[in-house]
Parts: sequence; C-alpha cells; structure tokens
Amino acid sequence: MLRTVRWLWLPLLAVLCVSVALAPKRALAGAVPLPPGAPWFNVSRPLTPNDLKGRVVLLDFFTPGCINCVHMLPDMAKLEREFGARLLILGVNSPKFVASRRSSNIEGFIQRYDITHPVLTDNGMTLWNYYGVQAWPTLVLLNPRGGVVRQFIGEGDYRGIRAAVLGAIDQAQRAGTLVSTALPLQPPVLSRDGLLQPGKVAVDARYVAVSDSGHNRVILLDHAGKVLRVIGTGVPGARDGAASAAQFNGPQGLAFVGDALYVADTGNSLIRRIALPSGVVSTVAGNGQRVFGGNGMQPARGVPLNSPWGLEAVAMCCTWPWPATTRCGNSIWAARIGPYAGTGAEGIDDGSRQSASFAQSSGFAYHAGTLYVADPESSCGAHDRPENRSRAYAHRQGPVRFRLAQRACRSGTAAARSGPGVAERQAVHRRHLQQRRARARSGQSSGEHAGDR
Repeated sequence: MLRTVRWLWLPLLAVLCVSVALAPKRALAGAVPLPPGAPWFNVSRPLTPNDLKGRVVLLDFFTPGCINCVHMLPDMAKLEREFGARLLILGVNSPKFVASRRSSNIEGFIQRYDITHPVLTDNGMTLWNYYGVQAWPTLVLLNPRGGVVRQFIGEGDYRGIRAAVLGAIDQAQRAGTLVSTALPLQPPVLSRDGLLQPGKVAVDARYVAVSDSGHNRVILLDHAGKVLRVIGTGVPGARDGAASAAQFNGPQGLAFVGDALYVADTGNSLIRRIALPSGVVSTVAGNGQRVFGGNGMQPARGVPLNSPWGLEAVAMCCTWPWPATTRCGNSIWAARIGPYAGTGAEGIDDGSRQSASFAQSSGFAYHAGTLYVADPESSCGAHDRPENRSRAYAHRQGPVRFRLAQRACRSGTAAARSGPGVAERQAVHRRHLQQRRARARSGQSSGEHAGDR
C-alpha cells in the first residue's frame, strides 16, 4: 500500500515501494501512550504502559486492506520465533476505512493470517500521530525506556529490521534494563473443521471450487454441496504433488480451464494447476519471489508475481492472473507470461492498457468481450475492452463514475448473463449496463456503505 496521510486525511501515494529505515525525528521516551478503551486482541486483558516498560517493543502500524502490510506478517512471525520473550511485537491497527474499525473484521484478519502477537485498534490514531507515522506499513522500534530506536517504512528489509532488533536487545541486556516476565497472551484457537476465511469461488458444469484461504487448501464440491476432494494438507507451503500431499499458502483466485483448476496461490506468489479429477497439483507460473513491475513476455515459471489474487479464464489457452501489488494484470499464454494492462504504478488513471493504472486489483470477471476488474485501493471497478482501453466504471454511490466503494480488505467481481457484479465487504453491487449506475443488490450496508440514495 505504502500510502501517506496528510492532515486532510487524503491518502496519497508514497514514492518508495521498499522499506526505508529512518532515525527517529525526536527523542521520544517514557511510557507508550496506549489509547484508553481501545479494542485488544490476542490477550486476556488490555496491555498497559507498565507491561511495555523494560521491553524491546516493535510497533507494527497496519491497516487490513494493505497488501504491503500483509507481506510484513511473515517477517513478524520470524522475529517472534527467533527472539521469543526478548521482543514484544504489537500490531497497531490504524484504520483507513470505517469497516477496519470493527472488531469482527479485525478478528477475521487475525484468523486469516494466523497472527499470534497482541493487536490493538487505534481508532483515534493516537499512536500514529504520537510517533509521526505517515504510511502503511510502518514499524517503530522502541527500547526498554520507550525511546524510539528506528523507524522502518514499507516492506522488503527484513535483514535491516532484524539487525536493529538484535542491536536493541543486546544494548538492553548489557545495560541490565531488559525484562522478560510473562504477558497475558491469548492467541486465537482456530478450528480445522469447516472453512476459515474462504476467499474465492469458481463453478463449472461439474464442480464448485472454494479457496479455503485460512486453511491453506482448496475444496472441491459437487453442485449439491457434497465435498468431493480436499486439495492441500492445510500446512502453508508450496509443495507440488498429490492432493493429500500438496501445499498452498493462502490461496485466492480460482479459474476452471478444461480439465484443470487454476489457483492464485497468493501467499507463495505462484499460479498452481490442479488436474481434475485426480487432484494432482503442479506449479505453472511464478518463481516465488515478489518484485515491483515487470518487462515483456517471459517464461512463466521464471516470472516473479506479487501476491496474485484473481484469476479469469478468457479462452482455453489463456488465463489472466491479477497480482495484488504489481498494480497491473498479466496474461498467461502457453508457457509464457507478461503484462497485459497497467503501468505497474498504483493509481486510478484511465486510458490504454499500457498507460492505465490500477491499485491492488483483487478480482475480475470476463463478460461479453470486456474484462471487469475490482480495484480496492482506488475504491472503484474498472473494465478493459478489446480495443485496448481501460476505464473506471464504478466509483462512488450513484452515477457509476462517482461510486465510492470503500472496503476493509479484498473484493471481487462476478459475471452473469445480465452483467457483472462487484462484491464489497458489506454489500454486493450490480452494474446496470444501460443505466450506467451502480446500486446495492444484496447485503447490509453501514458506514461508507450507506446504501442507495
């Protein structure tokens, strides 16, 4: 996401897409000003400033709809495993949207990404303002006296973060100021039964496929809802092989193509293929790395993809994966892959495929020669036509060009005979092609989702 927040609360695009380490602007020290009455998660009681005293603390400022924030979570887990009680990681939900303030949404976010460290929701942005945070994600490292050691903006610098944490712990141990008494931690207990934070659904003439994202697996059902096959062990990983041995990591987008089901394996930044009906899994695109931008058509297995989230089959030989962070779509043709639409810069610019920009697009649907895209970070829907044009079609409530479709996390689109629909967090919207308006079709609306007016 990497967004800057000005005093008018207008989120603006930051220039850098990788982590930047900054020295503290001011020598803050003393008790951390934890907001009173804030909702807390993963603890049996709210933490207090005294709980933080004498500890090396890493504040992780995030908002649930930020894919860059999601990319930081595996790094946080690695730090937790390495440093244990010597480091306290505290997630600070600094909500961008009203929906991000709701505890039920944050609980779902914690479940989906298996977050075990304490998290609080800072609705008043108290900590954000106190530490001068300007972008999601930002990490603020504190010493046992509460002083700021270092600030990291953006993703991609695990080594630098680890080195700073290690240095702060070593210094505190030499000074004799480090404590490691037990905290009232209470991580969520997740059930292995049923579905956990399912992400996407795909249907063909034989099957209904569900990406059971929170359980790192794909479920195959018949049209009556009977489970035919569970594909994936449930343990996060990238292993190919038989259905009972293969691994996924937070799978999302699904697309049936012939006798196969293609999967956007978001956490692994890969595209996987499930042979039907055997369930054998293979990797068809991606090298497991994430980069920003890309050039030309390349061998599919060697291309880095940024958290692919949506898939759509347009022809028997072509599947479109939509990465959540490269801000452009890609087309897979045979064994090669390359950019299809978008400059790679985050934005909401209309125009040709080569000049248009998107913002963390996460779902799309093909209907009547047009590809429709759910573009969460720009709070709109967009479409791409065969004549090489991309344009926003739904933005704020009322006339589609001004439809404000804000949401806490990811969204999606679906196509039917009557036209495409856009799924939000609180409502499902259908675009009327003739009237060129967007209106709620189902679901309850609140906050920014105030319903049709």
